[in-house]
Amino acid sequence: MSYFNPVTLRSTIASLKTDHDASGEMTPEVGEVFAPRQHASALAPSTLVVVGARGTGKSFWAGVLGKEETRRLAAQVYPAVGLDSLVVKFGYMGLASGTAVSRQTIDSRVPHGDHDAAVVFWQVVILRAAMNAVADPRGEMPIGSLMAELTDPELFEREYLAIDQALSRHKKTALVIFDALDTLSNNWSRLTGLTDALFEAVWSLRAYKSIKAKIFIRPDQLNDEGLKFVELPKLRNGRVELLWTRKDLYGCLYSRIYEAEQQAGTGDFERLALSESVPIPKSNSDRLREWELITHEDRQKKVMERLSGLFMGNGSNKGATFPWAYNHLADAKGVVTPRSFLRLFAEAAQNTQESASLTLTPDAIRHGLRQASKTRVEQLALEYAWIKRALAPLAGLKVPCHRSEIHGLWKMSNTVTTIADAARDEGFLPPYRHHDDNDGEHALEVALERIGVLSYRPDGRADIPDLFRIAAKMFKLGGVALHERKKK
Repeated sequence: MSYFNPVTLRSTIASLKTDHDASGEMTPEVGEVFAPRQHASALAPSTLVVVGARGTGKSFWAGVLGKEETRRLAAQVYPAVGLDSLVVKFGYMGLASGTAVSRQTIDSRVPHGDHDAAVVFWQVVILRAAMNAVADPRGEMPIGSLMAELTDPELFEREYLAIDQALSRHKKTALVIFDALDTLSNNWSRLTGLTDALFEAVWSLRAYKSIKAKIFIRPDQLNDEGLKFVELPKLRNGRVELLWTRKDLYGCLYSRIYEAEQQAGTGDFERLALSESVPIPKSNSDRLREWELITHEDRQKKVMERLSGLFMGNGSNKGATFPWAYNHLADAKGVVTPRSFLRLFAEAAQNTQESASLTLTPDAIRHGLRQASKTRVEQLALEYAWIKRALAPLAGLKVPCHRSEIHGLWKMSNTVTTIADAARDEGFLPPYRHHDDNDGEHALEVALERIGVLSYRPDGRADIPDLFRIAAKMFKLGGVALHERKKK
């Protein structure tokens, strides 16, 4: 058996990067790409809508497609998808960058409530990006100037056709990506109108062979009851959801550990893998397609047990280590994100005592869950700025509980009014489009359920998953404690 140094390996796991966002500050690197097989259709140029909660990989995959080196690797992993012929540009990503327009530009060019103007605007954004893809000088024009030049619908259609034909001659496909759509507006009506118009503009591309678009969007936005585009049911039916199985998440973890080890110039994880008869392929594409630590859950389990032991305590009554992290990181819809999963293990490594014989101790893994919970709420607050105000009054509550207890705490703290005032003063999107003044607590409860923070037991009681419960300082009988027990 090959032996590895748990201290060195622990240091490698502690160094794992666990976050990427749509700000452009962090872009995916080749070694960070992990490609679950069911995500292949999400990357396919023919897929118009990709759905995922925050942390499931929307912006990450948008970044992978938008960067030549990572897109080339994805093309090797998914050879049947057709990524080799893509020229990728951005239409919107939350900030102005390259061909991507900013919210300020949208507000200056699209009058509130003018659906037709919004559709034309998005069509011009897509056309300008496609022009840029074929090095047409107009691909660098200000969007307003190009809109003014193409006011004639017939001329507009001719330009689309000309760019489409130019791409086809070069056997290329322009893929225009739209991401971070929750930042389009802090007003529900405006946000819905712009999203509706974008769907219509993207749907119209069916007339062209080599100009495609892809929208990365949150589930609650895709299911917004205010959307009216007539073909929306077809877009919803053709959507691809970014879901991560337990096998996917462990595969991602092990792949990231190996890559971090290569960067550090150590070899302990490689020796551990070899000792479990799962040698690591040297090429990135082979590792992502053929490595048994990615494709076989039984092998993943054995490696996890070498890292952290069989159980989360002195016996099986504390639970097995392998399923524990996945089970405790699920939101109310059963979704576990790679961000939370990686964060848990990085934090566990940072909190394991240097003298420990295991690479990751059960107590440290529980600590990792506490940190992952805090981080998850912080991340969620970037998209739902009201979430902390909704959870804060629930501190000290024991779940599961009757919903009346939650409503009572919100009423005592005037939470509904507080959130409404903050949304107006701070300029963020409130949790609901509208609510009855006498039933604001119910509307807030529904909003929490919609985004996976709250669920219901068969007996009707409300429950909050550990992923949010711990950060919200709520109690649960038999659940992970909110704080670490002090060692005597």
